[in-house]
Amino acid sequence: MRYFFLGFLLLSLLSHSQTISKEVIGSGGQTFENGNNKLSYTVGEVVVGAMTDEDGTYQLGNGYHPSLDLSTLNTETPELQLQVKVFPNPATKVIYVNHPTEQFFIVAITDVSGKQILQTLHQKEQPLNVLTLTTGTYFITVTTKESKQTNTYKFIKK
Repeated sequence: MRYFFLGFLLLSLLSHSQTISKEVIGSGGQTFENGNNKLSYTVGEVVVGAMTDEDGTYQLGNGYHPSLDLSTLNTETPELQLQVKVFPNPATKVIYVNHPTEQFFIVAITDVSGKQILQTLHQKEQPLNVLTLTTGTYFITVTTKESKQTNTYKFIKK
């Protein structure tokens, strides 16, 4: 009896196994046709399985898998050569902003919440008083006056 029950259980599992097929489940959608072109979409679709066109050359979008292997043709990344030094870090009383060629900077200090604490025109190698700032982490954004290059640095006030 035990072998009969085990055989029956095994046979029922094999006959009712789940298969994965291309299936779209959605609550709404529409189909558009224009001559040889047809576009179908659904809202909230779930797609299972790889979908390719008839000759297998293009993989179509199917949910969470990347649809096509695309590469970027061109990107321009300008080389930022802002040689500003902000020191000391951590600071207690003053910080200095230095650059090999620039003399004047627009300096803005913000706290971690984004609130701007200070914005001023600052001269090279002159101390910037941070004594009134409370202890914490701040961001100092330095913009060179001549070349208008901007960079942001993090500093800690002790």
